[in-house]
Amino acid sequence: MPALHRSPPWLTEVFDRTIRPLLYDADRIVRPFISPGDRVADIGCGAGYFSPTLSRLAGPKGELVLLDAQEVMLEWATARVREDPLARARLTAIRAEAPDLPLPAELDFALMSWMLHEVERPEAVWARLQQSLRPGGKVLVIEPLLHVSARRFEEQIAPALELDFVRAAVAGIFFSRAVVMTRR
Repeated sequence: MPALHRSPPWLTEVFDRTIRPLLYDADRIVRPFISPGDRVADIGCGAGYFSPTLSRLAGPKGELVLLDAQEVMLEWATARVREDPLARARLTAIRAEAPDLPLPAELDFALMSWMLHEVERPEAVWARLQQSLRPGGKVLVIEPLLHVSARRFEEQIAPALELDFVRAAVAGIFFSRAVVMTRR
């Protein structure tokens, strides 16, 4: 399934290394959702801004699955995780196009940061997450405020509400539209 839009790798890398650290504290954003030993997915990981933090929080008994449609993004995200001495979760990197996401079963947490707007059929992504997320598992969706309208954001979330997901919280993340969804 073709993407509606795909960020150029060079732009993502520059943004992740320079601007995103000024806007987002990755640890503060994802810490409430991850416990040691968790199985975590960074869907549309891009250059891996959140990936080392996800790995650190899941710990050596946890697992981190990186998924992205662009091989170079996976390479950068994997390198960022491996460069962090505290990022010790088992790591798997998979090149995949949404909605065909080869997610492991019994996920505890999934992050979709600045990626859902790039998917033509968000309902298919939510259906795949329903299959993979354990009951009580959470999905944090973060979308760029200026790029995704409030209406479009709600359209991206609506399919989840028709499945086994409930809106758990609106996440207050600077310069973003964000929500936490919990699988029943």
